[in-house]
Amino acid sequence: MRPVFIALEALDGVGKTTLARSLAARIGGVAMNTPGDGLREVSGAVLQGLGPHQDARCLFYAASVLARGAEARRMVAGGTSVIMDRYWLSTISYARARGVTESFAEVEALVPAPDLTVLLVVDEAERSSRLQARGLTAADRETLDRAFRDRVLGEMVSRDRRPELRPGLELDVTGLGPADALEAVIAKVVGFFR
Repeated sequence: MRPVFIALEALDGVGKTTLARSLAARIGGVAMNTPGDGLREVSGAVLQGLGPHQDARCLFYAASVLARGAEARRMVAGGTSVIMDRYWLSTISYARARGVTESFAEVEALVPAPDLTVLLVVDEAERSSRLQARGLTAADRETLDRAFRDRVLGEMVSRDRRPELRPGLELDVTGLGPADALEAVIAKVVGFFR
């Protein structure tokens, strides 16, 4: 398979981080994430400094998407596949679910498009169990609220996104362990690029 940039999107607790790392290892690529390792360590302080202003928080995450997307595109051009754990859909979908009404269309227009976005879903009871097992964070608790969760998922499949930023594939990984989920993702991805 030629070098590709694939974004994995999902609610918290679906398994995208594990899948991103496993898929990258399997195809000889690199797993990346947003906001990125350098920003992840300071993101708590940045978000605290921004306070409850959700537009500002969205712009912080959007800046990381722009930077990581450009880096991913450079890597693919250099012959290395990139699997991104969270990208633009997570950024805008979570922001909208938290009340952001600004369109951010100008920012979205700058986002480097992945070759494929895969939306991962899992049965809610299983997702809740996974979140409980890893120890609930405040963000995890937020996604357990049905109305919030439904808003995020609705935004992830919204037709308001640029077509090349919408999910090209949706995959239900309910009941699949990490190895089986990886095989399911590989089968779907290989099929998509044929």
